[in-house]
Amino acid sequence: MLCMLKPESSSPRLKTALVPFLSALLLLSLTFFTTYSVEYTILSFQLGCCTQQIHHQSIMSIIPLQQDKDSLVTIVSSHGLSNKGEAKTTEFSDDIDICSTTLPPSNAETTQFSRLRKWFILFIVSLQGFLGPLSSSIYVPAVHEVRRSLHVSSTLINVTISLYVLIQGIAPMMWAALSERHGRRYIYISATAIYVGSTIGCALSSSISIFITMRIFQSIGASAAQVVGAGTVTDLFTTQERGNAMGLFLLGPLIGPVVGPIAGGYINEYIGWRYIFYSLAGMGAAILILMLFFLPETASQHTASRNTSMLASFTRPFVFLLKPIVVLTSTPYALAYGFMYFVIASLPHQLSHRYKLTSSQVGLSYLANGVGNAVGAVVSGKWADWMLQRKGADGDKRANAVPPFSDYPPEKRLLAMLLGVVLLPAGEILYGWCVQYRVHLAPALTGLFLLGLGVGVVQTPSNTYLVDVYQGYSASVVGASNLLRSICAACTPMMAPAMLRTVGSGWSMTLLASISLSSGICIYLVTTFGPRWRTRDDAGQDVQRSV
Repeated sequence: MLCMLKPESSSPRLKTALVPFLSALLLLSLTFFTTYSVEYTILSFQLGCCTQQIHHQSIMSIIPLQQDKDSLVTIVSSHGLSNKGEAKTTEFSDDIDICSTTLPPSNAETTQFSRLRKWFILFIVSLQGFLGPLSSSIYVPAVHEVRRSLHVSSTLINVTISLYVLIQGIAPMMWAALSERHGRRYIYISATAIYVGSTIGCALSSSISIFITMRIFQSIGASAAQVVGAGTVTDLFTTQERGNAMGLFLLGPLIGPVVGPIAGGYINEYIGWRYIFYSLAGMGAAILILMLFFLPETASQHTASRNTSMLASFTRPFVFLLKPIVVLTSTPYALAYGFMYFVIASLPHQLSHRYKLTSSQVGLSYLANGVGNAVGAVVSGKWADWMLQRKGADGDKRANAVPPFSDYPPEKRLLAMLLGVVLLPAGEILYGWCVQYRVHLAPALTGLFLLGLGVGVVQTPSNTYLVDVYQGYSASVVGASNLLRSICAACTPMMAPAMLRTVGSGWSMTLLASISLSSGICIYLVTTFGPRWRTRDDAGQDVQRSV
């Protein structure tokens, strides 16, 4: 049996392929890790300098000078510290109103993890979040070889890409429900183990039926961090830190789909498509080891739905899809992500046909989109945090005062998305018409960069806003948003061939650009009516009644 599944021999080419193979993996790693490491170092230094001062000011600003030492101890204790300076923990009640404007306390306020430990935990979680989007597109440059090896049509191979992305939207519903009942750590470990096993199965597949089955399980295992990671961010970081943390966490989902083809193109050209999946399995195994030894449970005191019924946990994400705040906030990002997959799926044919690029050169072209994604995710996270804190400072004019959360309206984050709504259609139009008329490759790649930048800018404030509003159920609400995103990303690759043949690249991208621009209406509606909807919407009781 194993002999039947043994991949084609490629030993004569192995030495020749070693240098570009390692270069591709190095490029893949450096793109993600360098950005994260720089941010990790800067944030560690900044937090070390200012955290103690801010904490001291936040306590002293509310203590009248006439109070004696006993009053001081009482107030300090109410802020999560004992008289010995030890952190206290806070438990959720069983009947949290998930849409109340008075948000439940977060573990971030009372966690005993150090600052460096928080960012290291987020780093590990981000690695798992990197695997899913990476695996979705890493073998796109090798679809012709996969088709010939498995003796199937191009249409059926394209279905494996769309099916993978669709499962990425459905499976997180399960992981979100389980994480809110049983915590985060075991979900991460279980999902990563499923990913490693199924990825090896993809490499050993001898028929399309086995390959599709293994891709389904691979997608299930790789999808956990996309929603559970949002819960981890809520566990570890305060509201004022959350935008930046979410931006760094979302680097993986943004960079993966566009950097993956770079490594995939080199591996396929020099070694063979099966080694693409062996490489992914190796990365997954390394991440699994990190989780086993260095990833603690962050949700032990924070999970809001541990005592609710299993049915309530599993249906909660679907109930969120009935909330106008969730749908309107998610729509701009869902469209942007879907249109990015439209470009990703059609890019190999477009560039190889019109610019005569090789498989590895097509893979390198994805870098333009990937760099734009990374810059957009990080910058928009910082910008959204700055806008939120500036509004809070305007609402509290007292010197050296840190305003409470009620002075930080979360809708302020969404204003950062408007820049992305403008950049995205600009990049789509520039790329589409340059490819249509075979203009020099540089302007086309510039369009890809602007497109990626727009997607990154739209994503981070959208997810962070949902986490802010529904802190007690962050994994479920991000799961609902992720479902909308994955549906769009699953449909657009199947639409791309027919659209490009019918109206051409220029008009196809112009149509997508007009839809992207009109999604700004959703942002206007949420920023205008969001506070009113949050006040009137008794979402917590709605969820209980719905199940």
